[in-house]
Amino acid sequence: MAHYVMVCEGTYPVMPIKEGPLLGGWRLGIVISDLSPQPLRYTLNVDYEGDTKAMYQAEAVPLMRDDVIAALTKAGVDNVQYFDAVVVNPKTGDEYRNYKAFNIVGLVAAADMQQSRVMEGSTSTMGDVDFDELFIDETKARGHLFFRLAECISAIVVDEPVRGAIEAAEIPGFVFYGPGEWSG
Repeated sequence: MAHYVMVCEGTYPVMPIKEGPLLGGWRLGIVISDLSPQPLRYTLNVDYEGDTKAMYQAEAVPLMRDDVIAALTKAGVDNVQYFDAVVVNPKTGDEYRNYKAFNIVGLVAAADMQQSRVMEGSTSTMGDVDFDELFIDETKARGHLFFRLAECISAIVVDEPVRGAIEAAEIPGFVFYGPGEWSG
């Protein structure tokens, strides 16, 4: 079974999020017990032309569209909390309610640090390691469908069935980085 770093780059051109809620704990893999008020509000950056992305992983609380949630559910992912969200286009007034803020519960220390290449000057060993090339240790990742990498919590790692479910749903803009392909 192979694991991949999953990134949603969107389809060009992309309209990014300009503002969203900045709440702590979202990348730590812990359960968020109370979040109010909902829906969480996000504002698109209308300085850019383009479409919205299926998933945003920016500085704000991450977001994914309902079709991504459906694909994850179909693949058996069960370690994600979802919260109501609304994405607003301030130029048109359009409100997109087909998004949810999401929290991945659980971090997995699955980087193969012997095979991976760390960026020069990166001194971290957990949480924010900067990789030039990331390799996943499949024995440590085995059994985990969808998780944040403990060594670099900005990396969302998925296994082959999750990748397959997203590709089968034909959701545009996703990229799956295999062994040694991802840096971040």
